[in-house]
Amino acid sequence: MGRKSVSVSAVESVPVLIVGGSLVGLSTSVFLGRLGIEHMLVERHAGTSTHPRGRGNNVRTMELFRTAQLEPDIREAASALAGNDGVLQVETLARGRRRWIIRDISAGMDVSRVSSSNWCLCSQNDLEPVLLSRARQGGDIRFGTEMLSFTQSREGVQAQIMHRDTGETRTVHADFLVAADGPRSPVRRSLGIGQSGPGELFHNVSITFRSKALKDYVGDKRFVVCYITDPLGEGALLPVDNEERWVIHVPWFPDRGETLEDFSDERCAAHIRAAAGASDIDVEITGKAPWHAANRVADSYGRGRVFLAGDAAHEMPPTGAFGSNTGIQDAHNLAWKLAAVLRGWAGMPLLDTYQQERRPAAVATSARACLQAAEEQHPGFSPAAGRNNDPADLMTVALCYRYASNAVMGASPELPVVPDDFQLGGDPGSRAPHMWVRREGAEISTLDLYERSFVVLAGPAGQVWRDAAKKAAEKTGVPVEAYLVGHGPDGDLVPEADADWAKAHGTAEDGAVLVRPDGFVAWRAHAEMPHADRVLTNVLQTVLCRT
Repeated sequence: MGRKSVSVSAVESVPVLIVGGSLVGLSTSVFLGRLGIEHMLVERHAGTSTHPRGRGNNVRTMELFRTAQLEPDIREAASALAGNDGVLQVETLARGRRRWIIRDISAGMDVSRVSSSNWCLCSQNDLEPVLLSRARQGGDIRFGTEMLSFTQSREGVQAQIMHRDTGETRTVHADFLVAADGPRSPVRRSLGIGQSGPGELFHNVSITFRSKALKDYVGDKRFVVCYITDPLGEGALLPVDNEERWVIHVPWFPDRGETLEDFSDERCAAHIRAAAGASDIDVEITGKAPWHAANRVADSYGRGRVFLAGDAAHEMPPTGAFGSNTGIQDAHNLAWKLAAVLRGWAGMPLLDTYQQERRPAAVATSARACLQAAEEQHPGFSPAAGRNNDPADLMTVALCYRYASNAVMGASPELPVVPDDFQLGGDPGSRAPHMWVRREGAEISTLDLYERSFVVLAGPAGQVWRDAAKKAAEKTGVPVEAYLVGHGPDGDLVPEADADWAKAHGTAEDGAVLVRPDGFVAWRAHAEMPHADRVLTNVLQTVLCRT
């Protein structure tokens, strides 16, 4: 891919090769490792990100990290911002009008009623080392290593990789390749895959700095981001530690001839002082990084045995923190499907459902991110239609997106991918409802059950489904766990006293739901059925694309 051929010194084989070691590539590695799938990850940079960005990890992403047993480590890495919430807008920090664009990211919702986890502000430079440490436990992780080229056939992918320090090259044979190689993805270009969408929206320069005095002007406002509207200090201010480390994103207009060199330390410091409304505060510039907000989605999420994930597949503005979350959820969706195919549970067409499910989710989510950018009046963004009066409901976008694909039975393709209001009722194609239950005396969420196998959940009168799951697993060779939810002697999972499992899952006490390893409902039975084992066997064969 743009380099001359070099001599090859060794040949290696691996089921999955991941290209890109940022948030999405590392998450792919973590999820594959949890499923016991051997893989190699190559990343051209020598280490993880050092610039604080991409901090918002939404509820769904944190559910996935909880299931992967990473949540405690991530929250520890994010402890400095544990009390920050909301999006504030001010003229300057010292004076002028101010309003909360979003006072509470959860919109006043008791998140524990709908999720096992909650939002977490963990900047990319803090999150990536946590992911890297876990990825190394389950995968062959090679930083400072670049993929030079690749070819594919019906049998697999052959890639040339090079260690950037030594120049040593190797050939890697992989069954599948996952490209998490960023918005300018060389893999996407090599595959000839185009992109659709409005394209570039605006440009910013992200400036990291130290200032001990700035916190006096911030006061007790523990925001996620504060938008400054004064023209001399316009920008998006983000705390790094709420004490003396900060980031500000300021508008950059390359189309007007403005260059990065124009952003001198002196100019940046003056801009920060204007944002504070105080000309004498201490400011030490510690770093600068340009970034470009765009709305683009790849026309295809891969070709053959090569798949795109994260920014390689979609770009969206940072408002709402949708971009990295969408990419991490790409990785989770793809990982269980690769594992199912590699282990022989599923037919190859299951991998087609990755695009069927994740591309519509990206299109809908990027549209919501643009609406949010308009509502927040993000610095440098001037949408032609003006401000938006219907901003995205962050919780609905994070948790309620739906799939309609060959890996789901009973989903309606006519329904919008993201509903207008919060809906999680056990419908096929939606994220399975969360309920707190006790299993063998320990409190867990039903979401904690979904990772390595299909799961049948049945109501207190659904014993037939527990038996059917065992028989269907034997017939298909697909791992299926089954649990009865109820307070009776046969209950495997005991819900809270006021919880109604059947109502929450949109079925009856003798009904059941089949949940995929990624926590999405694959199929729902509204009541007991004759020949339940045959019914469930046929459902598994269908959603795993074996027929």
